Amino acid sequence: MRLNRNDIVGLAVLWVIGYTAAIYASKPWMTAWSGAAFAAAAAGVMALRLPKRRWIAAALVAAAACCYYADTDRRNSTALPAAAAAAAHGSQVSVAGTLASPVAVDGDRASFELRVSQLGESGSEAGAAEGAPPEEPVQVSLRLLSPAEQTAVASWRRGDRLAMQGELQEPAAARNFGGFDYRSYLRQQGKHWLLVVKGVQQVQHGPPAPISAALTSPRLAAERLLRTTDALRGYLGSRIDEIFTPGQAGFMKSMLIGLTDDMDPGRYSQFSNLGLPKETYLLVAVFLLPLYILLTGASPSIVRAGLMTMIGLLAVRKNRIKDILQIACLVGLGLLIWNPYYLLDVSFQLSFLVTLGLIVGVPRVTVLLPLKNGVLRNTAAITLVSQLVSFPVSIYYFNQFSLLSWIANAALVPVFSLLIFPAGLIATCLGLVYVPLGRLGAWVTENGTGFVFRIVEWLDQWEGFRTIWPSPSVFWIVVYYLLLAGICEGLERLVRSRRVQNEDGTPQLDAPAPGRSMFTRYRTSSAAVIALGLGWVWLLYYGYTPDRWSSEAYVDMIDVGQGDSILIRTPAHKYILVDGGGTVSFRKPGEEWKLRRDPYEVGRKTLVPLLKKRGVHKLDAVILTHEDADHSGGLQAVLEDIPVEAFIFNGTYKSGPQVEKLFRTVIDKKIPLISAAYGKTLRMDNRTRLDFLAPLPENGQLTAGRDSSPDASGSGQPAFPDQRTAGKTGAEFAPSAAQDNYGSTDNPIVLENEQNGVSVVFLMEMEGTRWLFTGDMDVKAERRVMELLQSRNSVPGTHGTKLPQSDSGAKEPDGTEDGTLATPGIDVLKVAHHGSKTSTGSDWLGYWKPRTALISAGVKNMYKHPSPDVVARLERNDIRVLRTDLLGEIQLLVKNGEIYVRSVLSGKPAASGDS
Repeated sequence: MRLNRNDIVGLAVLWVIGYTAAIYASKPWMTAWSGAAFAAAAAGVMALRLPKRRWIAAALVAAAACCYYADTDRRNSTALPAAAAAAAHGSQVSVAGTLASPVAVDGDRASFELRVSQLGESGSEAGAAEGAPPEEPVQVSLRLLSPAEQTAVASWRRGDRLAMQGELQEPAAARNFGGFDYRSYLRQQGKHWLLVVKGVQQVQHGPPAPISAALTSPRLAAERLLRTTDALRGYLGSRIDEIFTPGQAGFMKSMLIGLTDDMDPGRYSQFSNLGLPKETYLLVAVFLLPLYILLTGASPSIVRAGLMTMIGLLAVRKNRIKDILQIACLVGLGLLIWNPYYLLDVSFQLSFLVTLGLIVGVPRVTVLLPLKNGVLRNTAAITLVSQLVSFPVSIYYFNQFSLLSWIANAALVPVFSLLIFPAGLIATCLGLVYVPLGRLGAWVTENGTGFVFRIVEWLDQWEGFRTIWPSPSVFWIVVYYLLLAGICEGLERLVRSRRVQNEDGTPQLDAPAPGRSMFTRYRTSSAAVIALGLGWVWLLYYGYTPDRWSSEAYVDMIDVGQGDSILIRTPAHKYILVDGGGTVSFRKPGEEWKLRRDPYEVGRKTLVPLLKKRGVHKLDAVILTHEDADHSGGLQAVLEDIPVEAFIFNGTYKSGPQVEKLFRTVIDKKIPLISAAYGKTLRMDNRTRLDFLAPLPENGQLTAGRDSSPDASGSGQPAFPDQRTAGKTGAEFAPSAAQDNYGSTDNPIVLENEQNGVSVVFLMEMEGTRWLFTGDMDVKAERRVMELLQSRNSVPGTHGTKLPQSDSGAKEPDGTEDGTLATPGIDVLKVAHHGSKTSTGSDWLGYWKPRTALISAGVKNMYKHPSPDVVARLERNDIRVLRTDLLGEIQLLVKNGEIYVRSVLSGKPAASGDS
C-alpha cells in the first residue's frame, strides 16, 4: 500500500492532533506498546479495505501518536540516583562530567550544560564514583568571584572534562499564573536539575577526550565537530568585532553566525515590537544551510527553522506545490517523531505554520490580489500570508501585535535578505583576508544598517499602533484558521464564478449552471464570503477583549520576589496597578565587571508580560505607594509598554537616577501626576471607591481632610521637582479629567529619602468588600492614622457615619477602651513592609479586624521577611495568612460580596517563624 500526497499531509495533521490530546489528557495506559498496537491496527484496517477505513485508520493513527507522546513524556525523568535526596536536603554534591555546550559568561554569572557521568556526596571521591548513571544533562549556574575567574571560564570549550562541587536544586516552577516556567523549559530539553556552584575554586578543569576515542564513539565525534565549529564561530566573531563598530558588531554577529550574546537588548526589543524577531534576519542564510547550522552550533531551533524556511522559499519559486507540501509535512513529521517536545516550541510552530502558509496560501492569494506588477503582487502575497498565519501564535506567546508590522515586514525583510546580509557577509570575508579591507566593506554595510535602524526606531515610536492581546485559547486559534481557510476558498470560487480564460487569454464570463443563473450563483458565493468575513472580524474582536461581557472583579498579588505589585480589576473593567516591584542592587565601586548585558528586571521580564497576557490594554491608574526600589523599580517598564491614564504617588521625591527617570517618563508621556493625601477619594466606578488615609498632613505640606467627590475639580497643578533643586517647581502640566475626578493638590513636592513612613495608604470598597492597602508604613504611621481617624470621629468608606461614643468612657461591647466604637471590620489587609517587625502592630490589627492578610515576600529573602512575631500576631488574631513566598501569586476573586482565593502553588500553611 502506497501513501499518496494527501495521505502524507493527513498523517502529519493526525500526528499533531494526537500529541495535543496527550498534552491535555495523558493516561497511564498510553504506552509505547499500546501506541504500536494502534499503529498496527490502522495498517490492518487499510490493508483489509474495511468500510469507512479512512476514518477508522485516522482515529487509530491519532491514538498511536497520543500514546507515543505520553510514553516519551513519562520516560523523561531523572536517572541520577542521589539527585532527589541531595536537592531535598540542600546538601553539597560532587559532580563529574563533560561540558556539552558553549559557556555563556555574563557579568558575574556563567552558565552551561554539563553531561553528568558521576555524582555523589561532596568531599568524598568514593562517593562521586558510586555509580555511573546514564549521562544526563544538568544546567550549571556558576557564580564568578573575580574578573580573573571570568577570563578563565571564558576559555572553557565544549568537550572539556569538569569536576565540581555545588548545590543541586530543582529548577523553579512558574510562580505566577501564565508566568515563565523554568522547570518545564529545562525538562523539555531533558534537564531536571540545576547545579549552583560558587567560585571557580570549586571546579576542576581537564582536557577533552583524545581524538582516538572520538573515532570509536559517534557521540564523541559529534562533540569534536561541534567543538571545532565553536572555535570557528569564536574566531569569526572576533574578526567581526575588529571590522565593525561596537554598535553594529553585536547585530552582525547575531545575523551572520548566530552569536546573540552581544545583541543590544534595546535593539532587539525594537525589532520585536514591530513583529521582526531574531529569526527574521537569522534565516536569510538558509541557502548556506549546512555551513550555517554548524556555525550556529547546530542549534535545534536553527535546524528546524532553516529546513522549514528553505522548503517554503522553494515552494514559492517552484511550480510543484503539491510535492513541496508533501516534503514539508514529512520533514515536520520526522522532527516531531525525533523530539515530540518540538510541538511546544514557538520557533517550530512559527516556522512550520509560516512554511505551510507560503506553500498553500501564496499561490492562491497572488491570484486574488488586484495588483498588476508581478514583483509587488508576490511581495504583498508573501507578507499578507505570513502575517495572517503567524498572528495567532504570535499573540499567544508575545501578546502584542503592531499594526505597522505589515509595512515593516514587507519593506525591511527584503532589505535584510537582499542587501544587508550579503553586504555583511562580503565585509566579513574581506576582513578574513585583510582587516582594513573588511573595515571598508563594513563602512558601506553600516551605512545601510544605520538607515534601517533609524527607520525601526522611528516606527517604534508610534506607540498608538501597538495592540495588546490576551493569550487566546486553542479553540480560538483553531476557529481562526478554519475561518481564514474558508474565506480564501470562498474568494477563489468567487473569482472562478466570475471569469474564465478564452484560448486567446481574454477574460470571459463563466457560463451559468443548468437551472441556476450565474447571478444567483455569484450572489450565494458573495454572501458566504461576507458571512465568513464577518465571523472572522467578530472572532478578532472577541479575542481582543474576551471578558468584555464579564463583570468579574479581582485583586492579584503578583509574585515579584522581594517587593510589592498588586493588580486590581474593578467590575467595570478598570485596572489599577499598585506598585511594580523592583530589584535592589548592592553593587559597590569597582564591581562594574559584575554587571550583566541584559540583567533581570522584574518589570520587563515578569510584570509587563503578565499584564499583557491578561489583556490589560491600559492601566486606569498606577499607584506608587512610595519610591523605594522594591516598589518603584518595575514601573519604568510598565510606563514604557502599557498606556497609563493617571499616576498617583505620595507627594514626595526620593533622589536617585531610577526615580528621576521614572518621573521624567511620566512627564514625557503627559500622564497626569497626582499626589495622594488623607481625605482624598478616587471613585473608579459605581461599585469601587478608594479612600486615601495617608500620607498624613505634616508641617503644612499637605492639606488634610480634603474630601474630593468624583465630580470635584482641583485648582492646582502638580509639579515635579528637579532633583538638584528639591522642592522647586520643575515641569508642570494642566489638570486633566483624571485629576478633576481625583482632586489634585497645589502643595509643593518635598524631598524625602526615608519613604516607608510616608507610604500611600488607602481603603478600597469593591462589590461590598473592604480592603486596606498599606505600602511599607511603619508602626508610627499606623498610630498616627488611627489617631487621626478617631479624632475625626468618622471612618472613610462609611459615607460620613459618625462613630458613637460612650458617656462614661468605659469599654463598650465590640468597642475600644476610650469608648469609640471600632471601625467596621475589613475583609483583606495587605500587610505592610512584607511582614517586617516594624509594622502591623497589635493596635492596628485590633482597630481594623481583618479576616485575611496578604504578605508579599521573596523566597529565602535576605531580610528574613515576614517576621515570626508578625506571623504569630496574625495567627493569634485568627487572621488567615496568605504569603507569596509560599504560594506564589495569590488571586482573590470578588463575586456577590464574597472573596474566593486561589494560588499558583499549593504551599502548606506556614508555622510561625517560617520564611
